[in-house]
Amino acid sequence: MKKARISFRVIGDSGPLSISWFDGPKGDAVEANNGIGVGFFSTDGELLMVEFDDVEEKKDQQHLEFDGYQVSVSVNKGKVAFSLEEKLPKSRPTKSAKKKAA
Repeated sequence: MKKARISFRVIGDSGPLSISWFDGPKGDAVEANNGIGVGFFSTDGELLMVEFDDVEEKKDQQHLEFDGYQVSVSVNKGKVAFSLEEKLPKSRPTKSAKKKAA
C-alpha cells in the first residue's frame, strides 16, 4: 500500500477526515459497517480511501469497520494518527464427503 495522505477539514471544532492511499478515481462510496463514515475500494476489493464523517479537532478516537478492513484514527491537539488493520476472511470449514455404506 502507498503512503497515506490525510485531509482534515475542520469547520469550527470538528469536521470530516479522510485518509487516501490512492491518487486516482475512487468510484462509489461504501458505508462503513458501523455507520460513521465511508470507504472506497478497487474492483479487487483493495482499500483506496476512507472518510470519517465528523472528527473532533482537539481530542477524538474513532474507527471504521468494513468486511475486510478496520481503520482507526486518533486526534490529540490537532495531530492525527491512524492505523489500518486488514482482517483475514473467516475460513469456512470444508464439507467432508460422506461415504455410503454398501
